[in-house]
Amino acid sequence: MIISHFSVSDKITILVARCNFKCKYCFFKPFREIDIDVEKLIKITKKLRKQFKLNKIMIAGGEPTLEKDLPEFVKLLKENNFYVIISTNGYYLCEMLHKLEADEIHIDLKALDNKIHKKLTGSSNKKILKCIEYIGLRKNRLPFRVEVCTVYIPGIVEINEIRNIAKFLSKWDLHYRITGHVPVTLNVRRPTRDELLFAKKEACKYLSNVTSSLDFKRHKPSQIKINPEEL
Repeated sequence: MIISHFSVSDKITILVARCNFKCKYCFFKPFREIDIDVEKLIKITKKLRKQFKLNKIMIAGGEPTLEKDLPEFVKLLKENNFYVIISTNGYYLCEMLHKLEADEIHIDLKALDNKIHKKLTGSSNKKILKCIEYIGLRKNRLPFRVEVCTVYIPGIVEINEIRNIAKFLSKWDLHYRITGHVPVTLNVRRPTRDELLFAKKEACKYLSNVTSSLDFKRHKPSQIKINPEEL
């Protein structure tokens, strides 16, 4: 797998280096690209688990589904009793969905409106919507929990867009999380607390399980440096 770096907060996060989107608001910038085989990755994660007493792992990035050995790595993590979360943009997810033995899969749906999605990412959302529909129709038969996430970006991804996403997800009553935009690369303010609360309230009209970034305690991540020469 091509890894950028590791970080530790309330969980261990492995950030892959590559991505197929060019999101205008993305805060992630790969520090480097280290090609690490899955056996070495398991050794690293077990060492981090022992050091920080954390058993939950998120694989994010970047885009994890670009890594062909992702299913093998997830399988090994589960065999070593890790709780595994995959955070993905969903574009290639369905191509390896039934090979993934994760506990949770978080799909980052930037926008339902394809024009907004293309403006933000440079790519169409059609494959992602089809994948969400595929998952929704089978959600009770899949071995993992699915959560769809959207970033509330004032002036771009607003209440009406979030409302429309909630309506779309209501066909299968999928879990939905609304996260407030953090201005790093895109010069747009954060949504206010009241705006996030209202967005959640509107989404709750259509879905039984909605959360927002206000519902979770923030854990500032610490980057863990891995020296390639020591692997």
